[in-house]
Amino acid sequence: MKNRTIFTVFIISFVLIFNTVTAQKSRETKALSIEDWETGNMSQYNWETGGNADWFVTDQNPYEGIYCAQSGDIYDNQSTWLSLEYEVYSAEDISFWLRVSSEGGWDYLKFYIDNNEIETWSGEVSWQEVSFPVSVGIHTFKWEYDKDFSVSTGADAAWIDYIIFPPMEIEALFTSDTTVICEGDQVEFYDMSIGPVTSWNWTFEGGSPASSTMQNPTIMYFLEGDYGVLLEVSDGIETSTLYMPEYITVGSVPETASTPSGITFLCASWGNTSYNTTGLSGVTTYNWLLEPGDAGVISGTGTNVTVVWEANFLGVATLKVRGENYCGSGAYSDPLSITRYLPDVTLEPFDDICVFEPPFELTGGLPEGGTYSGPGVSNGWFDPEEAGIGTHVIKYTYTDPNLCENFAEETIYVDPCTGINDNMDDPNVMIFPNPNDGSFTLKLNLDNNDIVDLKIFNSLNEIVFEDNNITTGQDYAKEINLSRYAKGIYYLRITGKESNLVKKIIIQK
Repeated sequence: MKNRTIFTVFIISFVLIFNTVTAQKSRETKALSIEDWETGNMSQYNWETGGNADWFVTDQNPYEGIYCAQSGDIYDNQSTWLSLEYEVYSAEDISFWLRVSSEGGWDYLKFYIDNNEIETWSGEVSWQEVSFPVSVGIHTFKWEYDKDFSVSTGADAAWIDYIIFPPMEIEALFTSDTTVICEGDQVEFYDMSIGPVTSWNWTFEGGSPASSTMQNPTIMYFLEGDYGVLLEVSDGIETSTLYMPEYITVGSVPETASTPSGITFLCASWGNTSYNTTGLSGVTTYNWLLEPGDAGVISGTGTNVTVVWEANFLGVATLKVRGENYCGSGAYSDPLSITRYLPDVTLEPFDDICVFEPPFELTGGLPEGGTYSGPGVSNGWFDPEEAGIGTHVIKYTYTDPNLCENFAEETIYVDPCTGINDNMDDPNVMIFPNPNDGSFTLKLNLDNNDIVDLKIFNSLNEIVFEDNNITTGQDYAKEINLSRYAKGIYYLRITGKESNLVKKIIIQK
């Protein structure tokens, strides 16, 4: 039974970064490496084949065993080659058996070492063994079958079998099905060592079992952490060691998150608010939960988030958080209770008021201490004349000790009150003619001794005429011309300390 080793070349990028290889070598005789294709394919070594056709493994007329390698099926002026890169441990010969059936002197099997042609064979060559010296180091062995421009003779092919390579350099290499797991998971390790390795000694930090002599062991990890892996391989003479620090990362489900912190009693008019939690080890994202769902939405997935409140939400909401990673979700934290409120503000309805009434102080807003605003409002007083005839909105705004603000609104109607004191036959106030075309006479004969102001308003409460500081104890007569104004109803207002009269004037054209 022939001694076989498996040689697989893997270029693994992380090995270049982390690899620490120690090799203890001696010049004792090492086992030779053999390729006889008895695997039924080219998997035993890292073979490369190409040209106009690939070499292949066949069971037709091998030198020994069941299989041998045959050149690819090519035509005139074509070639087919088989190649292997190989690291030689000590200076020895490479030997192999070959057979050729070709046009003698024209079609050749050629053998190369490092692209240097070593020997060629042509014609009908029965199985024969050849050998050639090889120095220590990395070499490329190549077999190539070439055809000339015409004529095919025999089987027009070449075969090789039972290659004996010089002793190989070995190098410890490994990989695994994963490097990031959770507590209680297992990892499949795969030996990728180069050369005729015959024994394996693994050491697994944090693993169970902690060591193994299997070529491809399965190891479990039960505790969170980062763990190194060491592999020592040997071919009976030479040893090679590879240590990969922190190669395996073992995670766990996050711990219960801490209760969020942030403002818990807030005014609804303040807008969005921020909350945070203490960071947990091994967490990749944080899942925040605000209840009830219509209270608002969470912006962010880290330890610091913003609650975007629903504008109309008032009342109590709860906020909690949990950590998540590839191992799962931790438990939610205790909830943080958040009260979102507005002061309860009310305003009593207002009675209708005549336009000629004097200003008065506004009341009826609760809680007390707020401010009034609106047309005709100044420092909490309402002036009907300044506001003008019509319906006006009065706003009462209250700010509590927490600087939280709310308001209430009511309407107040300013009435022209034209039915009051508009007797056309009043001897104290005479307007004639009335109705008129805009030109009329105004006479006053008031009994009281008062100083009054006269103002005439149109229906839009705009002043179209005024005369001030008139003494009522004296007769007053005034020709007034409003003919430039449109027809309609106008109002004469007489105000003083003791006088408050309104008369209707009708202009017709």
